[in-house]
Amino acid sequence: MLISSVALAQSPFNGTWRPDPQRPGTDRKPDIIQIVNGEYDCQSCKPPYKIKANGTDQPIPGNPRFDTLRVTVVDDRTITTTGKKSGATVLESRAQVSPDGRELTETELLSNIAPQPMSITSRSSRVAAGPQGSHRVSGSWRLVEFDLTNHDEDTTYSITGDTLTMSDHMGRSFAAKLGGIDAPYRGDPHYTSVSVKLIDPRTFEELDKKDGQVVQINRWTVDPDGKTMHARFDDTHGHVQQQTGHKLSD
Repeated sequence: MLISSVALAQSPFNGTWRPDPQRPGTDRKPDIIQIVNGEYDCQSCKPPYKIKANGTDQPIPGNPRFDTLRVTVVDDRTITTTGKKSGATVLESRAQVSPDGRELTETELLSNIAPQPMSITSRSSRVAAGPQGSHRVSGSWRLVEFDLTNHDEDTTYSITGDTLTMSDHMGRSFAAKLGGIDAPYRGDPHYTSVSVKLIDPRTFEELDKKDGQVVQINRWTVDPDGKTMHARFDDTHGHVQQQTGHKLSD
């Protein structure tokens, strides 16, 4: 009955949605970095590391993201970094401090967290200055917000009859019955199938699966005005992320 009533009217999910810029919680600790005497020191990284900032690949043992990192000082306000994993470039970053020294803007191209490279722009505000004589990027920085530079996660949803279809700019897609029956998930190596259930006319739950096992639980809810969608992502290990997005078109 619920599925039939939704099918008779225009679904509030139908349209293309763009994630809003993400803003971390107030409990997030500042990022602490410094470049002094030709060495790059990331004290807030996990694990922390200190390497030469001389434009050559430096090994970083125990880092889960990359095996080597190259830090290049471009000028007194700008640095670039290149991270590699098993010889392949997985991170390219450019960080620049504003002329007044209060804001840090960083653009990262990440090649190992999605089916295709993702460009993310982040903005941080200075909490504390670095030591005297250090590069201007040095200091303590609090992340204010980050966003996908090219909006690759713009996602189109459509409910027709009892089927929900999804596609995005990254090549991911599926077409699944709303009754919770598994359907193929295409374009993402992390998932092989998906099932969706309509909770109410403005909420559906999506189970992303790998070889039959649930690896992520997503719940999507559209506000009564039909313009804002709220998402909750649970990776089944207790890590939960919240996100909002706004509708671009019907």
